[in-house]
Amino acid sequence: MRVKAYKLEYICLLVLLWLVACSRVPLESEPLVGDAIAGRAAWAQMVNLESLKATAVLSWRATDGRHGKHKVRLFLKPPNHLKIQWLTPWGAVAGQALMATDQFWFSDSRQRLTWHGRTADLKSLFQQKENLNWVGATQFFMYWPLLFSSPEEDDTAFGAEAFFDYLATNNGCCLSKIIHFRGGDEMHIRVDDLVTDGDEHLFARNFEVLGSGGRISLILRQFTLQKELNPETFIYSLEHFTIRECSAQEGDINGRE
Repeated sequence: MRVKAYKLEYICLLVLLWLVACSRVPLESEPLVGDAIAGRAAWAQMVNLESLKATAVLSWRATDGRHGKHKVRLFLKPPNHLKIQWLTPWGAVAGQALMATDQFWFSDSRQRLTWHGRTADLKSLFQQKENLNWVGATQFFMYWPLLFSSPEEDDTAFGAEAFFDYLATNNGCCLSKIIHFRGGDEMHIRVDDLVTDGDEHLFARNFEVLGSGGRISLILRQFTLQKELNPETFIYSLEHFTIRECSAQEGDINGRE
């Protein structure tokens, strides 16, 4: 039983890496006030991101007060390819989260163990009573392309699931996107430290995501916007790792080897 509890705790820790460290209470602060017209126009001006490779600092704070900060490597190819590697102080890979199309892999380098399953089932793994604080993090995994998408793309991709508000604050230096899900939940995205490319498109270097489980902060340190990444970037290829299959359909949150 202690072994199973430890495995669940480690899965939760992997997901917790997406929850942000910040002093404000998630989604309980005063309503945002900003320019809706300028906000929508600015989000429409965002770079059409094809691929991103970056080093970054990822901070998190959960609703129970736990928090942390990690150096990470990040690889993105919207709308359905993401890989993040969190690093030790010596630059080695301590863990990896990979999402490709409709599948996810969470890997623990110390245990040489990877949890694998369907993206659609990810939230179900954390709906047990003892894991409810982490449900909000899975929302981020499922909707991370909203960090970079335009209002037109949002309407096309998520119009059946949510409606959106867009705001510009601090004289346009900070942009917010508020996602109102049809079921009543919300997710807030705030971006700042905006830069422009040669075509005057905007790109943010600081991202903040607030959800029901906590908050996420991602600060890009070094990054390159690319046409494409190496095709092998989003292919799971860790050797000598034990694969533990996770099936929400079978109600098996511990997984099967």
